[in-house]
Amino acid sequence: MKVLIISIDRGLLGRGQLGDVLERHRKYGDFCDQLDIIIFSTGNFGINKISDKVIAYPTNSKNKINFYFDALKIGKDLFKENKYDLIVTQEPFLTGLIGYQLKKEFKSKLLVHFHGDFLGNRNWLKESKLNYLFLLILKFVAPRADAIRVMSNEQKEKLIKNGISDKKIRVISTPVDLAKFLNHYELVGLKKEKVVLHVGRDDEVKDYDTLIKAFKIIKQKNPKVIFWQAGANVKINESMVKNDFYGIELKGLVTADNLISLYYASDVLALSSTSESFGKVLVEANACGKPVVSTATTGAKEIIQDGENGFLVPIGDAEKLAEKIIQLLDYPEEARRMGEKGRQIVQERFGDNLIKIIQFWRDIIENKL
Repeated sequence: MKVLIISIDRGLLGRGQLGDVLERHRKYGDFCDQLDIIIFSTGNFGINKISDKVIAYPTNSKNKINFYFDALKIGKDLFKENKYDLIVTQEPFLTGLIGYQLKKEFKSKLLVHFHGDFLGNRNWLKESKLNYLFLLILKFVAPRADAIRVMSNEQKEKLIKNGISDKKIRVISTPVDLAKFLNHYELVGLKKEKVVLHVGRDDEVKDYDTLIKAFKIIKQKNPKVIFWQAGANVKINESMVKNDFYGIELKGLVTADNLISLYYASDVLALSSTSESFGKVLVEANACGKPVVSTATTGAKEIIQDGENGFLVPIGDAEKLAEKIIQLLDYPEEARRMGEKGRQIVQERFGDNLIKIIQFWRDIIENKL
């Protein structure tokens, strides 16, 4: 099968990737005759040959306004050279709209991914006025897609309530190669005092204000606690200035192996997001035997059994977030028990969903939904 993906993840261009995004798409390509990926980008990126079967094409747009037009043009040019059996879009907004246009013009199939929790989510709407426009695009694109992939059952229920047939929706979370996380990795000299880790990109949805307020509370009660953050730079720096707290070691964009080392060297993983459709980092941390504390997003509720493998706290509540993190730091045996329970839970419930995704692609192409 030949597949065209339309994505916003510039990590696929070989720069600025966090975790296993390149490796994951290389594996997708192993099951395809051809896998081409169009990436929204500004600047001057080159075409990235990820493998013999997987190639990423940057839009190299002058500005974000041109993403739609540039990606659509590249898509049309690629379709003239190849008859793609399936178009996959990373979200139901601009990539979804482009996918719909290509589907209509070239009579291909369209699969739209919902990696975020958008429907009925007031927190998401509050993040930007543009999200009201994106919601309208979503409601146009979703009914016209041949299939939709979501990360949680709650997302599926929301789509069904909005008139989408349950037959074309599948719940398949982002693949996690658990075998990589179940072995112990250490970076020499990495471990210091008690360590709280946050992993996430630069995005409003990560709510760095709440995270830093929680860290500030923890530091006041235990000055020796160390805070690490992997994946962000701009947004978290803005929040540190805003909240007058600078006691965070920014690890930046780390390799997949070094990220595993950070998990193992930490004591607790914290997540402060206002919206998450899944929460892959929660699964990864549990796979490393670490307890997690997260705001009660749709995705976190899919993973965390409150009080078993971690704790859920109200969205935007820095005091509760700090309270639960402190509890795990103060009672290491409880933290160890939760971490081991987390390892058990993720092995039973989550794993490498790559084969499920590939089978979904085949079912769409072969009209088996």
